[in-house]
Amino acid sequence: MIDFLFMRYGLPYKGSKNIIVPFLIDAFPRKKNFYDLFAGGCAVTHGALLSGKFENFFINDISDYPEVFLKAINGGFKDEKRWISREDFLNLKDKEAYIRYCWSFGNKGFNYLYSKEVEPWKKALHYARVFNDFSLLEAFGIKTNKADRITVAKNADEWKKKYIEWYCKEVLHSSLDVLELRKNLEENIKRNSEELRNYLINGLKKAGMRPCDVDRYLGTKGMADHYFGKSQWEFPTREVYIKLQSFLVLPLEYEEIYGLQELLQSLQSLQSLESLESLESLESLESLQSLQSFRGSYEKIKIRPDSVIYCDIPYRNKDGYYEGGFDYERFYDWCEKQTEPLYISEYWMPPERFECVASIEKSVTLCSGGGKKAVEKLFVPKVQIKKKIAEIKNVYVQQEFNFF
Repeated sequence: MIDFLFMRYGLPYKGSKNIIVPFLIDAFPRKKNFYDLFAGGCAVTHGALLSGKFENFFINDISDYPEVFLKAINGGFKDEKRWISREDFLNLKDKEAYIRYCWSFGNKGFNYLYSKEVEPWKKALHYARVFNDFSLLEAFGIKTNKADRITVAKNADEWKKKYIEWYCKEVLHSSLDVLELRKNLEENIKRNSEELRNYLINGLKKAGMRPCDVDRYLGTKGMADHYFGKSQWEFPTREVYIKLQSFLVLPLEYEEIYGLQELLQSLQSLQSLESLESLESLESLESLQSLQSFRGSYEKIKIRPDSVIYCDIPYRNKDGYYEGGFDYERFYDWCEKQTEPLYISEYWMPPERFECVASIEKSVTLCSGGGKKAVEKLFVPKVQIKKKIAEIKNVYVQQEFNFF
């Protein structure tokens, strides 16, 4: 079991391979060149740089993430210590890529990283760690001279209670304690559940869609029935709600509907400062002349001999990658034409054309006690196996990750 106070690879990125980077790097053969053609936050490239298995590195993406990564490893954010508020984010996200990606929810550049209910806590933690200023934590009734991940994790229950009590008193101007607040919120949501369900249904109808369409967009099976049906109804999480807003007519912000309830249920990452921790992990990398960055289609990158090619493509039934969707058949055809070992991360690929050569079952346990399982798979084109370009390892790993 790995206790994840873990190494962070690359920049913050939705869908990052951060927690399985060592597994992926171990699966790749040693070659002169490493190509990461759907680089995203560059987590796998970061791991490859540290591995010593490759000499030259080439990263590509349709976004400007690789450029931000290059700037980070060349010390461009070495002195970056700012706390970015919601207002700062809205004013600066279109001017600074660092703010657009590192301070946005899901690292997509659109919405601010933290909900209004959690923002004061994250600001206090930022000031404590970055500026050694514990005054904001003290305002919550928390007396400490340490705010590292371990200390926060050890005191999570007590500190969460103190913060919520502060929030109720200073922001909501309520004298309710945490238990009373939770009871009132649960009763209020129960009373308003039909109204909330109708709000979601109306957003669905106005978009001219059905629940099955929502499942297809979200990459889920039957989950949409919980949002729109009466049986086992539940309101979407903040992450899902923001996704729904991208294709349904849902004008209200999540915090207006469910934000305070989320505060009581969440704060799982009480100890995390997502915006800074990945940048800190990049400081160990010196300026590298052997790393080149590209921005564009994977098809346009010329592959040198003696290379490994890695493709972390958008998974089927997940969010669209290019406007209009990702052309999987075109990608499959391109894969089968490659003459250097090619590895693709996916959950599923056409079995008649691709072979799964390695997989890892992730059992992720959050500090809240919840968890989820997923199996990440690594595929190679069967034509490469036939031509002995790529080798079959057939590695299966079960790994549990604990986040504190």
